[in-house]
Amino acid sequence: MSYHFRDVHHHLDALPDELTGIVLPAPSQAVRDVPAASSAHCTAHSVLGDGAGVRMQHESHLEIDSSYILNSVRNVASMQEQVIFHFGWDRKKQKTHIFDVIVTLVSGERIAFAVKPEVRLYSSKKKSFEEHMQAVTWWAYETGFVDEVRILTEVDLDPVDLYNAKVMAAVRAVDIDADDAAQHALSSLPAGGGLSLRELTSAVGLGARGYRALIRLLRTGEARLQAKERISPDAVIVNARVEKLIQHLPDRPVLVAEPQPALTVV
Repeated sequence: MSYHFRDVHHHLDALPDELTGIVLPAPSQAVRDVPAASSAHCTAHSVLGDGAGVRMQHESHLEIDSSYILNSVRNVASMQEQVIFHFGWDRKKQKTHIFDVIVTLVSGERIAFAVKPEVRLYSSKKKSFEEHMQAVTWWAYETGFVDEVRILTEVDLDPVDLYNAKVMAAVRAVDIDADDAAQHALSSLPAGGGLSLRELTSAVGLGARGYRALIRLLRTGEARLQAKERISPDAVIVNARVEKLIQHLPDRPVLVAEPQPALTVV
């Protein structure tokens, strides 16, 4: 099956393959800074979000990967890392827990994540960790600090999703001409119709700029991958702008805050 695109005229000689100028990302929103260095694990910074992005701090490689995944979830409006939560009955001697990341959904709901290696959940200190998180979760719900508390481990990170999340994060910078051309090419497909990224890039006519713009449409949800696979020139993307998604079709996940039943505070 083939699709016909209306002519889009661009003066290719006048359009550079790379964008000019540098826009610095917004500063980190972390409540506390991670250590400058560590002998036990890595410390790092990333730039996530849309456009120029926002700097984020991480205390482990698992935190970096988890943040990439959360950044790619389509209904996540914003993220804040290293968030300090004070809790306890005695206001003068408050206990402290640092959530690795808190996401705010487009609905306004907030989900707090504790990022831990799987092995740490099954260590000799498992009981104390569970007791601590039970108390933290109870207080977080009781005070309305967040709508849900979750634990993330490396088991929760799908390799394909992680790869695609990193690709989408890498092309976040807005390119108005390329973005308009990519939207035009995508809208020329019928709802649910798709072509490979290579074919659509050719239709856009702006080389690498068009390729990056098409990937940005995957991030916004205007397009979706036809199958669960790594983003590549051969991957088929589908026009999802006016499509009614069927449940079994692959699509970027969404987060739903589901507070647990009342817990007994420790």
